[in-house]
Amino acid sequence: MAARRLTRSTTDRKIAGVCGGLAEYIGTGATLIRILWVLAVVAGGFGFLAYVIMWIALPEGPAGALLAGTSATQIAEERYARGEITAEELARIRSDLRTP
Repeated sequence: MAARRLTRSTTDRKIAGVCGGLAEYIGTGATLIRILWVLAVVAGGFGFLAYVIMWIALPEGPAGALLAGTSATQIAEERYARGEITAEELARIRSDLRTP
């Protein structure tokens, strides 16, 4: 079994991929991590410093890395949920993946 490593995400990033990488490592949604991070910045201020430290300390994950068991359809659905592709593009991807 391959050991999991905490890395910055190359596919789910808004600034540096810290929240996306942390979400992948924990196994939760990146939006939840981002909300918690903003709350940490507003509530105590330590969130900003922690983000910068993790940005510097964490290596960037492999480019285009797929999680084990992630299908192309799941990736397309996640991109649609993030607003990166339209419903028509999602339908076309699903159709292309079904045809042999």
